[in-house]
This record gives sequence, structure tokens and C-alpha cells, in this order.
Amino acid sequence: MTSPQTIKATILGSGSSPGVPVIGCDCEVCTGGDPFNQRTRASLLLTSGAGTDQEQHAVFDTAPEFRIQMLRQKTRHLEHVIYTHTHSDHCHGFDDLRALFFRARHPLSVHATATHLQDIKNRFSYAFSDTEYHGTRPQLVLHEITPGKTFTVFGIEIEPATVSHGNQDVTVFKVGGLVYATDFKSLPEELVNRWRGKVHTLIASGLRMSSHPTHSSLPETLELIKKIEAKQGVITHMGHEIDYHSVSRTLPGNVRLAFDGLSVEVPVVL
Repeated sequence: MTSPQTIKATILGSGSSPGVPVIGCDCEVCTGGDPFNQRTRASLLLTSGAGTDQEQHAVFDTAPEFRIQMLRQKTRHLEHVIYTHTHSDHCHGFDDLRALFFRARHPLSVHATATHLQDIKNRFSYAFSDTEYHGTRPQLVLHEITPGKTFTVFGIEIEPATVSHGNQDVTVFKVGGLVYATDFKSLPEELVNRWRGKVHTLIASGLRMSSHPTHSSLPETLELIKKIEAKQGVITHMGHEIDYHSVSRTLPGNVRLAFDGLSVEVPVVL
């Protein structure tokens, strides 16, 4: 398949692991009712050939609200699922992948590292066991990702790299001029140097204003956007400490906060 000139990236979910509002919280962000502060768990939809009969979709992660996210975007088919890691807020919408088989009648391609594929098999063992009921479990073809080794989706080379997130490795991805990085504390200098000047849009997590032991804070992510020389930055995976409007007013002109449903067009080649 010929590589497209641009790809559309849509934020399916922009929230941190509890989502926003947080259950039982009475802070202003959680109780204010602002739709820009209503965040489902983090996930990203990529669309190639948007609006044409060649339209194809891939998602990064299946959040617990995956069904709601796909219905909201009116996305009726999906070709690829790419997992960054298997913390529950990034994979527990897994079972809703089976509904995509009902319509398409072909299995989905799932891409993840060997460690994360094994964890998916352990967490959702029913999907990989023999059963006499056809179509009641996700229909998948598993593809093992090797960090540093590219693979292809939509005719675009995707470069995966491993970063640290506490005691678990997370995979970040460069897709043409797009980098998607969530649930990381920092990117290795070698990776920043390799990608510097080659990133049009960096979509990266910025959990809160203050430092966190395993997540990049908003100030740290802003510094990363500068270091990697991205033309624009989009902040996702935000907790309820981040108020959309007040924080947006403080950001550089080339950086914006994500919200659920935000779409950006990204060139495949700079």
C-alpha cells in the first residue's frame, strides 16, 4: 500500500488512570461540568485516507471506555490495535474488540511487545482458548513488536522504542511525523537525539503540574517538546489537577491541551 501524505490523529481519551471526573472528588475540575474537563482514559485513533473508500483505522490502546469512544467517533471498523502497555487503563476495553468482528468478519491485527502480548493472553485468557461458540470472543492476529525494529501500518513505517514507567516498560511510537508517548517519566537522550527535528506533532502525557515519580509532569513534557524540536505538541493523559481553560492560557503557542475528540492532521514526511 502506498504511504499517505497525511494521517489524522484523534484523541479518543485524554484522561489519566482514574478518568476525569474522579469518583468521589469534589474539586472544581471534577464538579464543574466543563466538557473540556470530561476525560475518558487515554487512547489514540489513527485514520488513513479519511473520508475516502480507502479509509483505515488503528488505535493505540483499548481504554475501559473503548466502546463509548468508538461510538462517539462513529468509527465502524478497525484494522489495527497497537498497545503501549498493559496497565488496566490502557487495555481493559479489550473485550469490545469482538464487536468489530461482527461487522467486518475478519480478525484484527494486534501489535505489542512480547511481554505485553503475554500479559494480554494472561489477562484475557478466554480469548485465546478453544470454545464451541464462534464469534463470542475477540478475533485477533497477534504481531510481536521488537523495540527499535520498524513495522508497517497503512504503508507507513512505525518505529517503536521502549521507555520506563515505574517497574514496567512502555512502548512509544513514531508514525511518520507523529510521536505518541504516554505513561513515561522521560525519554532517553539517545531517543530524543534520534528523533530531534523529525517530529511534526508530539502527543505526550502531562499528568499534572507537580512532579510525579513515574509520569512526566506538564512542565517536563513542555521541556521535551522543546528538546525534540516538535513543531507542535498536544498534552494528553491528564489528571484532574489540570483545568483545561486556565492551564491552556499559560501554554506556548505551539502547544495545546488535548480533549476527548480532538483531531489533528499530521504529515507523514516532513
